[in-house]
Amino acid sequence: MGIFRKGELLGAGAAGAGPVSVAARRFKIRITTEDGAVVYWHKRGELHLVEEDVARIFVANFKPELFQALPDGHLTPPAPGKTLPIRRVEMEPA
Repeated sequence: MGIFRKGELLGAGAAGAGPVSVAARRFKIRITTEDGAVVYWHKRGELHLVEEDVARIFVANFKPELFQALPDGHLTPPAPGKTLPIRRVEMEPA
């Protein structure tokens, strides 16, 4: 379960805003590790796709000191010998 309702923009429901149309753009998050490897964010064993506003907020506020990447793209707290330090995250159309 996530913190955002599926198919709804941030702030939707307030001031008469309705749900997002089915054609809303989805994005994947490209993770570049310190060693130059590129993986895509995975969550619960699957490629994690997010809506554009969520992707922008995630990329703008990502804190690499809090999370590192597993080789399969899952994000986790740093675990020496298991996780890869992250250089940057970027949004990419799915």
